[in-house]
Amino acid sequence: MKSEAPIAATIIEQASHWLMLHWGGELNSEQLRRFVEWRAADPEHERAWLRLEQLQSTLSGVPTGTALTVLREQPDARRRQALKLLGTLLLVGGSGYLVQSQLPWREAMADLRSGTGERLQHTLSDGSRLSLNSGSAVDILFSASERRIRLLAGELLLDSGQDAAQRPLIVDTAAGEIQALGTRFSVYQRGPQCQVELFDGELELRPRHARAMRLHAGQGCWFSANQFGAVVQANLNAIAWQEGRLVAERTPLGQFVSELARHRPGLLRCDPAVAGLPLTGVFPLADTDRVLLALEQSLPVKVHRLTRLWATVSAA
Repeated sequence: MKSEAPIAATIIEQASHWLMLHWGGELNSEQLRRFVEWRAADPEHERAWLRLEQLQSTLSGVPTGTALTVLREQPDARRRQALKLLGTLLLVGGSGYLVQSQLPWREAMADLRSGTGERLQHTLSDGSRLSLNSGSAVDILFSASERRIRLLAGELLLDSGQDAAQRPLIVDTAAGEIQALGTRFSVYQRGPQCQVELFDGELELRPRHARAMRLHAGQGCWFSANQFGAVVQANLNAIAWQEGRLVAERTPLGQFVSELARHRPGLLRCDPAVAGLPLTGVFPLADTDRVLLALEQSLPVKVHRLTRLWATVSAA
């Protein structure tokens, strides 16, 4: 059907421009005249606009905090990001948004986002070096008074820079805030909990509903909105992903497979019968099939593949 066909990128760009103007407030008479002329100039213009309106209606029905109202509150730079996303949905066809809607909207519109098996490195405006593990997303919210990084999903490694304005550097998570005090540290957000590993400097952990606590170099712990776990020695192996490696030191196989699954598309599972087997080794993240073969060669297990994207590690 014609209505389901992809729309040209140039027309999407024009339609997105008009949408951003509408989000900015009521059009003045000249803008309104040009908008009406644009819609009437080409049937594809009208089709693009109607599809955008349909998508807006879909967005209005998703939960508060991820819907159109949030997009309208964003400054222009963030609006353009949102419009780029909307344009992508329109380009792939009328039903394309059904696929994209499987992703949380805040993650889909993140300032930095890594896909499955992808690792990113980025230097921030203050000189801080930010690395993202597979399947991670952050927003960068720097202002005149603070440097804030919002961890939306996954795991980051941060080497904080020296800020001339001495603005505080804060990582915002689902569990609470982490303020860096000249540090190198990692944060892995797992649902309502965050695992923190501190390799240099100091951190102040501020749970949303509990008193703050400080970590010192060489320490690590998890925390949630309400409590802290035990403070233990920081685990350097936890950030081997930055160098494209996954390190196991007598790690339970089930835990290892869960971590490996983060770097592999599809579904990878471990049979509970072998989940407790201890595993030691250094494995390349660039080739997860090779890692699975290594498991078969070093442990009494077999990888059963239902499809190319669905595998289970079970007893040999």
